[in-house]
Parts: sequence; C-alpha cells; structure tokens
Amino acid sequence: MVAFSRVSAGLVAFAAPALGSVLLESIKSVPSDWTLVESADSSATITLSVALARQNIDQLEAKLLSVSTPGKDTYGQYLDLADINEQFPLADDAAVVSWLQEAGVTKFSRAGGLLHFATTVGTANQLLNTTFSVYKSGSTQKVRTTQYSIPESLTGAIDLIAPTVFFGKSQAARAGAVRAAQTTKDRTSASDVCEYITPACLKEQYNIDYTPEASSGSRVGFGSFLNESALYSDLDLFTQYFDIAEQSFTIELINGGVNNQENDPDGEADLDVQNIVGISHPLPVTEFITGGSPPYIPDVEETTDENEPYLEYYEYLLNKTNAELPLVISNSYGDDEDTVPLAYATRVCNLIGLLGARGISILESSGDSGVGGACISNDGTNKVEFTPMFPGTCPYITAVGGTQDVPEIAWVDSSGGFSNYFAQPSYQASQVSTYLDNYISDATKEYYDQYTNFSGRAFPDVSAFAGSPYYETVIDGSLTLVGGTSGASPVFAGIIALLNDARLRAGKSSLGFLNPWLYSSGYTSLNDITSGEAVGCQGDVDGAGVIAWASWNATVGWDPATGLGTPDFGKLREAVLAL
Repeated sequence: MVAFSRVSAGLVAFAAPALGSVLLESIKSVPSDWTLVESADSSATITLSVALARQNIDQLEAKLLSVSTPGKDTYGQYLDLADINEQFPLADDAAVVSWLQEAGVTKFSRAGGLLHFATTVGTANQLLNTTFSVYKSGSTQKVRTTQYSIPESLTGAIDLIAPTVFFGKSQAARAGAVRAAQTTKDRTSASDVCEYITPACLKEQYNIDYTPEASSGSRVGFGSFLNESALYSDLDLFTQYFDIAEQSFTIELINGGVNNQENDPDGEADLDVQNIVGISHPLPVTEFITGGSPPYIPDVEETTDENEPYLEYYEYLLNKTNAELPLVISNSYGDDEDTVPLAYATRVCNLIGLLGARGISILESSGDSGVGGACISNDGTNKVEFTPMFPGTCPYITAVGGTQDVPEIAWVDSSGGFSNYFAQPSYQASQVSTYLDNYISDATKEYYDQYTNFSGRAFPDVSAFAGSPYYETVIDGSLTLVGGTSGASPVFAGIIALLNDARLRAGKSSLGFLNPWLYSSGYTSLNDITSGEAVGCQGDVDGAGVIAWASWNATVGWDPATGLGTPDFGKLREAVLAL
C-alpha cells in the first residue's frame, strides 16, 4: 500500500465568492508538512481539469447493486460504455467552454468526463476567484489554493476542478525490503513451503489446484503510480526461479506515464505483476502506468504543476469499452481519507462504481498503518482520531487487508476501520452490526466512539498474506523479501481472475463488483481469521496523534483487521459456479 501524506495545520481565511459565484471547494487547513513559499507567478502557465458532472448519479448505487447482487433477476447483466453514457450522461460542456473562453482561455482538450485547459495563473485566479500559491514539502513544490468558486449557473455541470485543493504528497508505505531471500526450491513440507511467501505457498494456503485457459476472456490489470514500472526482466527471472512458464504483460500509459525498464526503485510494480502471474498464469495481464504530469494541451510546452493520479486513472479506465478492460484490476496506492477533498473522493468513488456496473472488479490494498498512522483530524482542530484510508473506504471497491503467520492471524499493520466520508452500505450492514453487537465490548465501543465513525463504510472486506513471512520478489534482478497489503491485493485479484475464468468457461458472466456477493454468501467460502490484531496511532509519524490501546482484533465473522477472511479457492470456485 502506498500512502500519500496527511493534511493538518493552521486555519485558512476564505475570500467571499464574487457576486453570482458559489464556493465549490475549500479546505480548512493546509498540510502540516507543507509551507507557503510565495504567490504563484501570475504569468506562469497552469493546466487545470474540469470534472464534468454526470447526470442521474444518485441512481448509480441502485443500478450497481441490481447487477451485482446474486439472486436478483438482473444479476450479471452489466452495462457497457455506451450504456453508461446513456444512463449517466455527462453534463453538456458548452456553457463551461463559453465561461472559459470569455475569460480568454483558448487551449482545451477533452478526455471523457475531464475538460482540460491551460491558461496563466493570473487568469486562473480571476476565473476561480482565488489565489494560487507555491507550497513546498521537502524537495517537492506544488501550486495549490485553499478555495475556489465557479459561476452559480455552472454548479450542475461541474463536480470539481483539479489540481486545486488536494495537496497529496506521495510516499511509499509498503513494507520494504527485509533482506535478500534464500533459496526455496528444496522446501517440501507445508511449514517449509511458507517460510517465505511464494506461488507454491499461496497455492498451498489458499487451496488453489487449477489451470486456467489464457483464451477464456479472463484478464487481470493493475495500476502503477509514482513513476513505478514493472520490469519485464524481473518477471522473467521470477518465472524462471519458480518454474512458471514464460509470460509477459502489456502496458498502457495514462496522463504522461512512462514505461521505465531501467529499474523499479520501490519494487511496488514488480510485486504486483509477480504476485498476479504467480497465481493466475497464463491469464493475460495489463499494467496501467499513470503519470502525475498535467494532461496534454496542444501548443503548451510547460506547466507549473502535477496532478493527482486517481481522477485521470479512473476516467481513462471508464472510457474504454468492456472488451478493452481487464475483468479485475488491483491497486496498491492510497491516501489518508481526510487528506482527500470530499468532492474529489466522491467523484473517484463514483467512477469506481460505474466500472463495477460494467462487471469490472476493482480491488484496493487497505493500507499499512493499522488503526491509523497520522491520527490527527484535518479540520484545523487537530482532534486525535483514527485514520481510515481512501480509496479503500469507497463502498464500491473491494478493500484487501493483511494477514501474517501460518496458521494466519491478523497482520499487525493491516489498515482497517470506518469511513468518515461514506455511509455504511446496506450490503455490509448485517455483518458489521454482528461485529459491533457481539465482538467488541461496550466499554471499548464507548472509548473508541470519540475516535471513529461506527456508522461509516467499514473496511477491509477481505484479506490475504501481507507480511511475516514476506513475499519473495525479484526487484532489479535480485530476489528480495517485501510485504504489505500491496502484496495482498494482487494475490486476491489473481484468485478472482481464476474464478472469472471458471465462470466464463461455464458460460457465465464475470463476478463484477464483489461485495454484495461476499457479504451475503461468499464469506462462507473464505477462511475466517479469528486471531491477532492490527494496531496504530502510536505516534510513529512525526506530529501524529497518540491513542492508547488503539487496535482492532480479528474475531469471528467480519472485523476491521481482516474483513471477512482469506480465500479458499476450492470453496470459492464451487460457490461462484452455483451463482
């Protein structure tokens, strides 16, 4: 799991919206690790993206549940791109373009629901009734603002404009290299097989004895950010070492992403592709590399900033046809939820939901900070609280937590808890109520109530190995031990790809959005993890809040440490073929 830095700091003074304008977004504080350098040069070029609103988005959840809930007549009757654009059409951009042109903006490009434009900082300040400034964190500088406004007449056409109030400094949270791995080839007993996490260990633990067909139509994808690229050469060494037939993968570049085959400095992308191939070979695999550079605008050679990755990434995926998309996509990057502006998080979550309505399973590593890392609120009050992770808190995604040891227990750093942004969805209400009523004491609940939102979307949904033992992964030509929920999510995605293969070969649809099935009946085919705990809020991050005894225990049924449990492929295969 890769986490982006949290936001907390002094209160911000807001300018009143101009006559006829409305405040679209604002933040009450700026990041604690960012400092204001100066007002941005008014003559500098800035590229911004207008996220055009989708109509009827209030009907999305009902549509998603109707095609994703086993037993419904419409189960598996997924939409395609044309259906999405018909049932959830984008707002007409004519009025938005006219507004921009009247301000002197002449350079535009359009990509799905995003209208990109380039202008000067001075024009952007006037256009949005704001002041863009340069902020610095370490060696990173970004141009941001703390609030902006749009004409009242455009409020139904625009969801948000970015990058504006989302700072999002990136940092890796994956458990790093532990030490060089030693040979595994001579291990034979069950305990020996899982001295480290290998394809053989995963197949042993998760009851996988199955060979898919590469031509079945089941494909797997994974997202890469932060200049990460999986190396073909590392996958070659991995498959050779573990006696897997040679396999490659395709790459698609998004938003200025770069396919760097020289090295993978953090190892994230290598971990993703190797875990997927180790489970799902020979099913086709695609890496989506998303850059942070601004969108391309003709005739603009330089801009002052970088964009956050999620919006561009999910807009790109949504605007591909079903035939062009993998049926399951794993992601290992996230933010402290309260560092992501609500409008941005909502927009991204809705994009994920629209993909789910098309039969695409989106998985996300839950995070590697347990109950929380920063544990301080982002509203200017510096209130001590648990820290949920986005986009794992999105109710339309399947969040994958972590386990450790053999037999498995909760991984001590597995992120989980309750969202402060998203309400608890109906599909998980019964399971979460059982946990709150029976497996957390009244005293603990009363104590935690000041730190968390028990009525919010609960996560993770499921889990898989994350650390101790660690994953044997080839990074830059060397076999290395790494861990984290960044390993768990691609493993679970590989297993879903196998299940899709079995269903497609049986003439059935893909599994699509997994959660309604998992919470209603799929959980009976999982290994319920009932031991161990995930901890957090221990002051490990500079300036972080400290909460005594902050932890989530693994219990019977759903819990915030391991979700519903880890996969048993044999049982899952039987279950999905009966749907």
